[in-house]
Amino acid sequence: MYKALAVLGICVAAAIIISGIPNAVESAVPVSETLCAGVRGYCEKAGGSGEVAFSEQHEITFALPLVIEKFYVREGDEVNVGDTIAAVDRKSSASLIESLGKVQALAISSADISTAAALLPETITSDCSGRVISISGSGKAVQSGSSIATVAKTEDIEITAAVSELDISRVKVGQKAEFTLAAYPDETFTGHVSKISQAARNRYNGAVLETVLDVAITPDKPDERLKSGLSAQTEIMLSDPREVLVVPYSAISQDDEGEFVYVYENQKAVRKNIVTGAEFSDGAEIKSGIGGSDIIFANPEEIADKSYVRVADNQ
Repeated sequence: MYKALAVLGICVAAAIIISGIPNAVESAVPVSETLCAGVRGYCEKAGGSGEVAFSEQHEITFALPLVIEKFYVREGDEVNVGDTIAAVDRKSSASLIESLGKVQALAISSADISTAAALLPETITSDCSGRVISISGSGKAVQSGSSIATVAKTEDIEITAAVSELDISRVKVGQKAEFTLAAYPDETFTGHVSKISQAARNRYNGAVLETVLDVAITPDKPDERLKSGLSAQTEIMLSDPREVLVVPYSAISQDDEGEFVYVYENQKAVRKNIVTGAEFSDGAEIKSGIGGSDIIFANPEEIADKSYVRVADNQ
């Protein structure tokens, strides 16, 4: 009898010990942090840099270097075709041409210099109508082909932005745009694409040579702060705003099969292959693979090759 009771006691003790093993194992496994994908509004954009300018402006130039003796107009004056803009200092201009020939070691004879000097005009006239918005200044030398004066043909202001050739195929006339000015960095102005250049050009972005096209953005409403010559940063809206799922970069892993996350599913860590899209400062858009209600492990390196995972009780 006593022997039977002893055996029974041993069995009960063993059962208690065995039943406690899972709890012991579970308590030894650290709790893994989890999260759900965030939802935010997103619109694809094409950025560009440029400046504020009148929508139609014209540079008055001359084919030879000149020294301007004096101007007959000031900024803000209205001019018509044929109006006299400035007087030329022909003597100083001839000396300038001669000195440039010597400095640049050009193969020109004295006869050539004399011929060039003979072509110097007495005055510079406007070849368009509009408002004078800038002049080079009296007594200043103006290089061949450089602006002597700038005439705006219209009062309308626009922002001319250089957009990368990689984005230009998606830029269309009428698309919404936003821009900021260096002079007013905390203010965001709105507008729309009104014109796209038909010719590309090259420019240096730092030390990198890139191909761009000029895009004109017309402001939605007049604003006296929009002054010709101010620098601007623009963003053109390439798509309608939409809601996207965003997951922190730290929760996303990648191997030979592609990008993936670990999801807490049926009390297990399950790998889910994903496709990412837009990138933000704090995470990436998840285009497919998981949903907004999925519970995602925040630190996938803690999950890989583990037999047990544990999450907080409130998950």
